[in-house]
Amino acid sequence: MLVGPADGTEGPRRIPADRGRGVYGAPGTLLVVDGAVDLPEALARGSGCRQVAGAIWLEDARFTGTTEELWAMLRNGRPLRTTPPTVSELARAFGVGVPTIGVHVSAQLSITVARAREAATRVGAETGSVVHVVDTGSLSVGAGLVALGASHAARQPEPAAATWARSVASRLHTFALVQEMRALRRSDRSSLVPRAHLASKNPLVLAIRGRVVPLAQPRDRRHALREIEDCVRTTAGSELGAWAIGHGDAFDLDAMVEHFSDRFGMPPRFTAPLDPAVGAHLGPDAVVVGVLTGRLEP
Repeated sequence: MLVGPADGTEGPRRIPADRGRGVYGAPGTLLVVDGAVDLPEALARGSGCRQVAGAIWLEDARFTGTTEELWAMLRNGRPLRTTPPTVSELARAFGVGVPTIGVHVSAQLSITVARAREAATRVGAETGSVVHVVDTGSLSVGAGLVALGASHAARQPEPAAATWARSVASRLHTFALVQEMRALRRSDRSSLVPRAHLASKNPLVLAIRGRVVPLAQPRDRRHALREIEDCVRTTAGSELGAWAIGHGDAFDLDAMVEHFSDRFGMPPRFTAPLDPAVGAHLGPDAVVVGVLTGRLEP
């Protein structure tokens, strides 16, 4: 997750190259996620969760600056690229001798799931441990809802918890608003969006269900947020069970949360800043809304 002061009482903190969290050998099921999975703070800092981030690159140098520096560079048009965690990094996170579930960004958007499966096979051959890898079909807070669902099921045997996580993923819809198209144009994921959308200066609304599907390019942010609201009502309606919101250093976060909470009839399960693994591609003021139909808890 992005790190930084929330209330101005601390100085900026560095974004370490390895943001892994968790207590090795902790009792119960260990949850492992990659950097493109944005989590509620309590889960991210808990002993049962470990995040294995990839790398952020500014040209040929690995970026290890502050959150503030990252968003400032993106606002100034500096291109950043990301690389997913390696098989070895994932294997180290998986191979700690406890039941493990890996929850990862969509396999159609990143090679992370393939690497996680390879790492799980390696750990199984070396230690006999079973690692369950879950493809969320999503990213950011959408994938975070799947991880949260897995954490709620973690008291069950890990096969049942992994099955529940996959059930959550199958009922998940994720929508994203790209406010500044130049970030996406310069991203190494720009090929996921048709060029006609990249050429426009208008904000872009995307649906992520495994792959990226462009939905609309309204004339301004207000209409783009309304488009997301309409999509949520269409896909979830009265069956809405939970939702979450992620943002790219958005200036209007509080207003969005208040508005969507009123419209959806419930507050978000959590809000989270976009990790650089997502923020470097969606850019400043981006919004990601994850929506779940049915229950989050088993």
